[in-house]
Amino acid sequence: MFRLTVSTLDDEFIAPIQPALERAGLQVVHYMPGEGQEPDPAAAPDVLLLDWRHAVPVARPAEVQAWPDAMRLAVLRPVDTQLLGPTQELDDFILAPVHDAELVARVQLVLWRHGRALTRNTLEAGDLVVDTSNYQVFEGGRSISLTFKEFELLRFLMTHNQQVFTRETLLNRVWGYNYYGGSRTVDVHIRRLRSKLESSGRRYVETVRNVGYRFALPLR
Repeated sequence: MFRLTVSTLDDEFIAPIQPALERAGLQVVHYMPGEGQEPDPAAAPDVLLLDWRHAVPVARPAEVQAWPDAMRLAVLRPVDTQLLGPTQELDDFILAPVHDAELVARVQLVLWRHGRALTRNTLEAGDLVVDTSNYQVFEGGRSISLTFKEFELLRFLMTHNQQVFTRETLLNRVWGYNYYGGSRTVDVHIRRLRSKLESSGRRYVETVRNVGYRFALPLR
């Protein structure tokens, strides 16, 4: 799975685009430049998405210096295209406002130019195999029937495996920001997932007391 790091100070920029990127098979990470968070060279992404909607930097940003091998895609205003040049060292750029389909296509194109492609369509952990293209789930070779939201919840947790999410975060990320149901909705879907996936005794979804849930096994 390719890692895409979004460098932005604006949470409202990343929230609408993250689901589409994850559905395309990317692991999305948020980096906040200039907030006392130094980029870790060991956490270098495959693709670095730079939010330059407010200004095109003259000097190389810290994250570009720390991750020199990352493919770089910038988002900027149409008026700022005249400021682009060799010093920005971009692989591509996209004009704001960003649309999901175009962004995913640009990321795929950048990867393709570097001899890579978003070809992984399965998530695997333990005896669990999730085919994200055909919406199929198998556990121990047995086909598991999931509702659409059960599938989306499982895919989200597996894509962020071993990360803990509150019920409120899961509601926002899986059901959407316009969903007005309560956190009980998450509990019900988690319970249904467990009843369908864990008949063999293997625990896939773990409850973190007083916090929320996480996918417990590392992906293969």
